[in-house]
Amino acid sequence: MLRLEVQLPAEGAPEGELAILHEDSETSKAVRLAASEEGASLWRGEIPLPRPDTEFKIVTLQGGAIASTEPLEAARRFPSRIEEGFMLKMVWGEPRIGIEVSSEQHERNAKITRKMEDRVGSALQDNLDKKGGNAYYHAHNRHFEVPEHAKVITGPGLVTGGAPVLLQAGAVDMPPEDERTVWLKDYSWSDSTGKVKVYVPIPEGVLPAENAESVVEATYTSHQVDVVINTRPRRCLKIEKLNAEVNIEACITRVEAKKCRIVLQLAKKRETTWYNLTKK
Repeated sequence: MLRLEVQLPAEGAPEGELAILHEDSETSKAVRLAASEEGASLWRGEIPLPRPDTEFKIVTLQGGAIASTEPLEAARRFPSRIEEGFMLKMVWGEPRIGIEVSSEQHERNAKITRKMEDRVGSALQDNLDKKGGNAYYHAHNRHFEVPEHAKVITGPGLVTGGAPVLLQAGAVDMPPEDERTVWLKDYSWSDSTGKVKVYVPIPEGVLPAENAESVVEATYTSHQVDVVINTRPRRCLKIEKLNAEVNIEACITRVEAKKCRIVLQLAKKRETTWYNLTKK
């Protein structure tokens, strides 16, 4: 069995029962975790050893249905190397996965790779001993010095070593601030029944405290959303190839100036589970 541990944030923790949902699995097959005795924010459980690199999601369940999905840009993947008894340690909303192994497992793995350097070195040295200058690893055995009487030719386009040489210097003309565009690349998302929410963080001070909606324009199409923030410089976000078709008329844009973020609520055209926000 593979052990799992999920730590919820101290603030803004999702409500419901934590569960693991494998790729393309129905909600009824979700593996539920249990709150630890150490605290309600720590959930643990076990699942049969999965295939390496397969996708999964951490969700919350309420009344047998998915209430919320972990706000990550893409689905999680099980590590490529996992064994019985390993523990995967995760934090809700953070993509990093830690692996905890027992002392017995650590010792066993150490024995497998012990003296690997000696074995590689022997193969290299054996190749040098047998073939000399024709050895595949001959470069490892060469000793080269520049003779004292050698004449070093220098000039444009010739590389002779030494300190770096400045080839060209000059100022780069920057366009006026009114004409510059800053592309936003950071966002997180969550999947729930009937909708997908995209959370776009905005640098502090960009959104005005009042009437922030007036500077934000969001355009929705069936598989794409574009956001323009009319500030100086202008800021833009484009998310293409959405996982599935959205109901354009039901999509909602919420500007939260106090939280320095924009929330894009994508209404699903058909009720399906989104394991990824976009298609590759």
